[in-house]
Amino acid sequence: MKKSLFIKQIMIYAVILLISSLISKLASLVWPTFPLPTALIGMILLYLLLTFKVVKLEHVAGVSNFFVQIMSLVFIPSGIALVTKLDVLKAEGIQIVLVVMVSTLMLLLFTAGMAWLLIQVKEWWLARRAAAASSD
Repeated sequence: MKKSLFIKQIMIYAVILLISSLISKLASLVWPTFPLPTALIGMILLYLLLTFKVVKLEHVAGVSNFFVQIMSLVFIPSGIALVTKLDVLKAEGIQIVLVVMVSTLMLLLFTAGMAWLLIQVKEWWLARRAAAASSD
């Protein structure tokens, strides 16, 4: 991949992260008891930008593939932190596993619900656009 294309893709991700960080900060001011993770906002924002073709897949594919390739490196620090807390895992292991399982299930259900909702919005928007085009 050309260096200039890679830099352009990095800049797109940087802008998305900046905007999602600002949205997260604003959301925490409006609703302080329910923090929205910046990464989740960024994923939703990227999905919307790709869905409505503001950003084309080619504009982010190279960097996305790079991030997927190095994803395992992101989990190394958390794995090391777990090893240093084995005493806590022995004492509270069952509760931790239960919380992780329930929160994972909740996250999967929320993600599926958001994907379904966004697909419905997209279909509604496309149907509305087609109806407007056919009436012209």
